[in-house]
Amino acid sequence: MRNKLFIFFFLIFVLVPFIIFPVTLVRVGYIDLDIIIETYTGKYLDTEISIREDYVLKLQGNYNQNYFTFSEEERSDILLQLKDQRNVLSMLRYNKFLWESTEDIRDDIIYQIVQRDIMEAIKKTSELEGYSLILDNTGNFIYGSNDINLTDKVLFRLDEKLLDLQNNEPVAPLILELEENLEIF
Repeated sequence: MRNKLFIFFFLIFVLVPFIIFPVTLVRVGYIDLDIIIETYTGKYLDTEISIREDYVLKLQGNYNQNYFTFSEEERSDILLQLKDQRNVLSMLRYNKFLWESTEDIRDDIIYQIVQRDIMEAIKKTSELEGYSLILDNTGNFIYGSNDINLTDKVLFRLDEKLLDLQNNEPVAPLILELEENLEIF
């Protein structure tokens, strides 16, 4: 009789509150945003420059090879594309030089694209890994164990983004890339 009474009270006072008021578990992780910014910005600029250099060579080769078969309108279109791509390439090279020497970017469009890509990677990582809260260790962050450090996982997502970028033709001007994928977080 005592055991039955004990089980009854145990169920009422211990298990019922958990059923009525379920406990929501919150997973917390952290990232080192400085490392992510330093790593991704350099990789992004290198990737964009490489893609655009290859694209300019492809356009120039196509123009040279088919010069006599193109109409005047087609020639002027390709020359305009070449001019636009070379302008973007110059801007990217200038920003890469600044980034390597001062870790600064002067072009707001590049800054916004890098910021957008990083935020998307953080959001995707937190959703896939089941984290409810992501902190940055550059603020008032005291300690975090390595098992909740998501920096490498976010960098992995950003590397995936660069691979996707390599599979598409580059757009000029660069603002079009930002406008195509603009999403407010």
